Amino acid sequence: MRFPFEGFEFELPFFTLLSGPMAAAKPLFAQKFIVRFLKGHSDYSVLYFATSSPVCGILRNLRVFGLEEKEKERIIFLDYHSSCESLKETDANYYIGNFSDKAQLMESLKLADEGTIVIVPSFTLLLVGTEDKQGLAEVLVRNLLKKKATSFVAVNSLMFEEINEMLAESADNVLEFLKRGDSVRIRTRKFRGQAPEGEIPFKFPREMFQSTKKEVAERTARIIREKKVM
Repeated sequence: MRFPFEGFEFELPFFTLLSGPMAAAKPLFAQKFIVRFLKGHSDYSVLYFATSSPVCGILRNLRVFGLEEKEKERIIFLDYHSSCESLKETDANYYIGNFSDKAQLMESLKLADEGTIVIVPSFTLLLVGTEDKQGLAEVLVRNLLKKKATSFVAVNSLMFEEINEMLAESADNVLEFLKRGDSVRIRTRKFRGQAPEGEIPFKFPREMFQSTKKEVAERTARIIREKKVM
């Protein structure tokens, strides 16, 4: 299946790595994609790992991009809590777990299949404080490829570069997000399908970016503090 989006023609299923510095709108790209995609593909669902952003902030962004209530019912949220000892379903389509733990990450990915779009907006945050970083990355890649799920995994390009390169080698597509003043541009490093040449602008509501950036900074700082205590 092919799906045109933001000048790219994606071939599904795919594993796409979104690489760039902090506050480069990487999760917004994935959020915009799933809203557009769900509208025309009623047989697909989404498995969204709430890592660097709270679920309420993610839902706000999705609604700004045009998500309708009936489409929200097809999204399963996995809320990251570093103190969780096991994956738990606490409400309909809502789980909590410590996805820095290989067993819990593997268990959560069992919820995906060929009709699932998996979003990991900050795999870097899962790696912080984790002893077996390579092992965690291998669990992620192995299970995404085994499930033949479509996925977006975002990383901070300035941290854990060896792990980032390992993910890039396994990915079908690698998109680099670049901050150019007040704007964000995307450069293709690797792509299976048709991709624009050079750098292209990524457009999104600026007010969304400011609120998301603040939420990410606060939540990330809290999670890192919790990990240090543990």
